Order: sequence, then C-alpha cells, then structure tokens
Amino acid sequence: MVHGVVLAQPPVQFNNSQQALQQYEASTLESLMERCTAVKTEHYQSPDEVRTLRNGYVDVAEQHPQTGLYSIFVFDQDKRSFTLVDGQMLKPGGRLQLRLALPRDYGRCRLVRDAQGIERLEVVHMERNYVSDAQRMQRLRKESLDLAASAPAMPQPALCQDAKLAGRVWVDGKPQALSSCPEAQLALHTRMRKQVRKVYER
Repeated sequence: MVHGVVLAQPPVQFNNSQQALQQYEASTLESLMERCTAVKTEHYQSPDEVRTLRNGYVDVAEQHPQTGLYSIFVFDQDKRSFTLVDGQMLKPGGRLQLRLALPRDYGRCRLVRDAQGIERLEVVHMERNYVSDAQRMQRLRKESLDLAASAPAMPQPALCQDAKLAGRVWVDGKPQALSSCPEAQLALHTRMRKQVRKVYER
C-alpha cells in the first residue's frame, strides 16, 4: 500500500512449459539415481519380492515398448501382504516415466542392474491391511491348486503354455506346474489377476 492506494500485484505465473517439465523430470531422476539403493538381478520379472516368495501369486504386466514401464503384482500368502513393484527401463537421455509420491518413494526406490547391463528404476509399494482381499486370494489360490491336482494330464493349448500363466501361482518357492489347463483354471487365474490389481486400483 502506497499513500493509501493498493498496488495490484500480477498473478503468480507457474512455468509448465515442456522445457520446464523436462528439467524437473531430469533433476528428479538425477536425485533418485543418487539416493536409491543399487541392486542386481537376473531379469526384471524376478525382483526380490518374487525370488523370496514361498506361497502366493505373481502377475507381471509386460514392459511397455515405448516408455519402458512395467509393473509386478505380488501376493504373499504367508505374510498376507500385497506388493506392487513399479519400474521403468532407463536409457541415456530418457525421461522419468514413473508415477512418484515423493518424498515417500525415495525410501522405497532402487536401481536395478541385470546381467545384460540394462539399468532400471523401481519403486516398491506394499499394502498389508486388506484382510478380506487376502482371504479371497487364499481361497482362489486353493481352488487353483485343487483343480491342478485333480485334472487329468493332457496337452496344453498355447495360452496355457505361456510362462506368465504357469508362473503365477507359487508353491513352496516354485511356480505351480500345470499338467493340464482347463477353462476353469484360466478363469481362476483371471479372477486372481483382477483381485490382486484391485487392491491398488481403489
């Protein structure tokens, strides 16, 4: 206020230009590269949460060819926990594509390097408090195991030979071995896949 006259202030301008966004992404990615724990793995589909799984369910969302994004959903029946691993492949000059909730994700991120020299950035989200969802997953998993044990062995259609399907249900630290694959088994896997994703889509 000058001599009783209020001077109008121009509105605050936020620069959301493409260049500004790219600079923000680059600085965020650089900060993550400095803070995140570095680990090694054989393949992006086998993070620690899958390698240490004894009994449960795994669903891998394939890596997007353009963005390099991927997701791995894990239900650990022994711990009754749901875990989501979000990741992206890193390329020189590439953009940060991961959805982050900083600063929380700084403590849950890791740099993953595999035997081929490919580097990925991963963020791990965990939920433990969905009792009804855990019970539903346990029931569906038991139905899948019972069906696999009772179904007669027969040649599997191409869809059932898919490694992702065969590796979804884990028993005693190994993927469930299917000697046959009736439509009921496919339906059970589809229901488990929807259930484990629903936890994170609320």
